[in-house]
Amino acid sequence: MIRVAIGALCSAAGIVLAALSASALSVVGTGEVTSTEPFSVGDGAYAIVLDEAIVPFEKTEATLTVESDQELFLGTANGVDVDDFLTGVAHEEITDVDFPRTAIHRAVAGDPAPVSPAPTRDWWTHTDTGTSVSHTFDLDADPQIIVVSPAEEDGTLDGAQVTLSMDVREVLGLALAGFAGAVALLGMGAFYLLRWWFGRFRPMPKGRRTKSAARGAGREVAV
Repeated sequence: MIRVAIGALCSAAGIVLAALSASALSVVGTGEVTSTEPFSVGDGAYAIVLDEAIVPFEKTEATLTVESDQELFLGTANGVDVDDFLTGVAHEEITDVDFPRTAIHRAVAGDPAPVSPAPTRDWWTHTDTGTSVSHTFDLDADPQIIVVSPAEEDGTLDGAQVTLSMDVREVLGLALAGFAGAVALLGMGAFYLLRWWFGRFRPMPKGRRTKSAARGAGREVAV
């Protein structure tokens, strides 16, 4: 029964590891970068906001990219400053990331613009401007809040395209290693289970056969 227990345990572990690896591979794909489908910023939103902490991976990097026909401003800051700045201001917030499908987002109602434009604030830790702005961040570093808004006071984000991408080289490697481990565990499980199964049909040792035959003969004489 020890062989049965070991075989069943190895097989179960192999199935679980294969399922986890398949799940990871379905998310990241086989390329080095996986991206969400782009979405458009809704009408009336002054800014698009991403909390880096919501990206559910580690040991890699992700990039937020926003493209528009108008000049854009991108800034990163801590959550307290961003909350104070955007409280009561209409904006869109990315609330979840479903690689490689979409970045889930929601509209937050409010005034069309803050009292002073985003580029005038002095607490940004990183800034970028242009019709296409992006920011790459380490998913193991302390998370920041990314804010993208119009660069001009009378600008708008209407129609701006937002994409989130992630470097998946390490994730892909771990998924493939997981498949290799699953194959090894399943092979070990099959080995122990087959040894147990065929062990049930082993011929009886010669000494035991002789004793069994003698006992049978003795019963016949007694009759």
